[in-house]
Amino acid sequence: MRYLIKFSYDGSCFNGFQRQNGLKTVQGIIEECLSKLDECDVLLVASGRTDKGVHARCQCAHFDLNKKVKLYNLKKYLNDSFNGEIFVFDIENVDDNFHARYDVKNKIYSYYINMGTFDSISRNYIFQYCRKLDISLMKKASLFLLGEHDFRAFCSSEKDKNNCVRKIYNIDFSVCNNILKITFKGNGFLRKMIRNIVGLLLEVGSERLDYLALNDILDSKTRKGNMKCAPSCGLYLEEVNY
Repeated sequence: MRYLIKFSYDGSCFNGFQRQNGLKTVQGIIEECLSKLDECDVLLVASGRTDKGVHARCQCAHFDLNKKVKLYNLKKYLNDSFNGEIFVFDIENVDDNFHARYDVKNKIYSYYINMGTFDSISRNYIFQYCRKLDISLMKKASLFLLGEHDFRAFCSSEKDKNNCVRKIYNIDFSVCNNILKITFKGNGFLRKMIRNIVGLLLEVGSERLDYLALNDILDSKTRKGNMKCAPSCGLYLEEVNY
């Protein structure tokens, strides 16, 4: 039977989402618990991977179990096993053809930046930039990224990455108590794409880079000379929609 699981996690507790030998990862922890329950290896297929330090308020994944388990009992078993670092807030049965990655319609990510005084308490959860930014310039630069484009210039330097075309529907900016929140909604995002975009938006907002340069960088389709990447701590996967 196939299950869809929705869960959150504190990215500062893990070496990323993807299973890695000898390292503590989100996928590794969840698969270990499910395999113990089902008494055989269980594969967890997520909507996408997050890097080390990236958080999730709503990650989604599917898995198959041979054993029949009541949804309430399965949810309780998992949450009792995770020590609060991962929290499952919903589990449902889905069709055997459902795929947590390929059936995604859109995703929403947010990036949080502290423009005020350094805060040691939130340093693992909000990027401590601690300088004022010209948000109006950042908004102007972000307009070049809306719509469907080849975002090769903003992805990690993977030589085997063939299809870098993605569509960004919205990039929104809001400020509360010196915390700048930048929210991205798109049909998908490449590895480190959002962090690379935010890194350049910070250059624009600090007036070290002209906002028009974002269009040139997008058109260049290369990472050469474009190596600004914002820290992982400020990035959150907020929502996955099917």
